[in-house]
Amino acid sequence: MHAWVESSSQPQRQKCVAFLPFGPWTVKALKPLPFLPEPGTLGEHVKRRCLELGLRQVDVASRLGVSEWTILNWERGKTVPAVGLTPRIIEFLGYDPHLIPEALGQRLVAAGRVLGLSRKRLAKLLGIDEGTVRRWEGDRCKPGSGLRPRIAAFLVAHGNGR
Repeated sequence: MHAWVESSSQPQRQKCVAFLPFGPWTVKALKPLPFLPEPGTLGEHVKRRCLELGLRQVDVASRLGVSEWTILNWERGKTVPAVGLTPRIIEFLGYDPHLIPEALGQRLVAAGRVLGLSRKRLAKLLGIDEGTVRRWEGDRCKPGSGLRPRIAAFLVAHGNGR
């Protein structure tokens, strides 16, 4: 309740003081993690892992041996990581974000990507033409029966033999 005093010589003043709690109050709560939909790109996978671990882009960049701008560009989808960085990214993520395809040729290309091999280096390692690997990658043709044992041996040796 407030009481007012009326006086002709002084202006009106409030005689009652509102009751305020003693001392400053600080309310603390954990900051909620931002909602991220299921990651689709490699950059989105990296971003999600950064948030899970509470890392900054500069921390991840030093782990992967790239600049923080590179990480930012991956996360925003402006660029994609070089094939040679794929093994380090998979190690950082703790899993391979690429789906393992069913077709033998595409499984071979996926295994080469996990190892950080370019299409050219993969073809040279298998003793075949780079264009052949490209056709397998695009599912325009399938490996011939003569190459299948060599491909199967490569996949088994590198953990993608099913």
